[in-house]
Amino acid sequence: MAWLLHALHERGYQVTGFDADESEQLYRWWEARPDGSYPFEVHKAASSRFHAEAPALLPAGHVGGVDCGHLENHAGIGWSVLRVADLAIVACAATNSDVERMDELPMDFFINQVIPKRSDGRAPETWVLLCRVQPSSVTAPRGIRKSLVDDGWNVFRTEIPAIQQYSSTGEGTPIRAAGSHFDALVTEMEERGLISK
Repeated sequence: MAWLLHALHERGYQVTGFDADESEQLYRWWEARPDGSYPFEVHKAASSRFHAEAPALLPAGHVGGVDCGHLENHAGIGWSVLRVADLAIVACAATNSDVERMDELPMDFFINQVIPKRSDGRAPETWVLLCRVQPSSVTAPRGIRKSLVDDGWNVFRTEIPAIQQYSSTGEGTPIRAAGSHFDALVTEMEERGLISK
């Protein structure tokens, strides 16, 4: 989420971050930022009251990006976030084990359970983002993508590779997203009409 927020900001979006993961990693990264390296705010928001508390912290015209923890362990927070989310991006490693995790939750059932609590009475727009893709791998991600599409999921064509540039992100690490895979993701989101200025 840190990289996506930076990519959106660098493309001219006003953004606000929310750390709804109890590890508070995104918030720690923001808090330890060198001057000017996070030109937007990040709020601690790991609460099952996210739906009631976070919207008031999102300025008008801003895109809010939420880092949410694993739903298996933090279902209450996840449901609360999904009550107000316009777009849910499911990060899925391009591995059979991560797809199995989605099936075992099951992710689609989890998302559909929140529908009665949403103001529009519909599930949020949901897309799967394949991440931690091995740079030289082609066959495995293609098979994972086909499996997810066959199961009815929307899957971004943009993939986030497992490269040092992303894995070395941490406290105090400046992020420049221009030209990154997250920048490409913003382009795809715009092309699909998922976001606009």
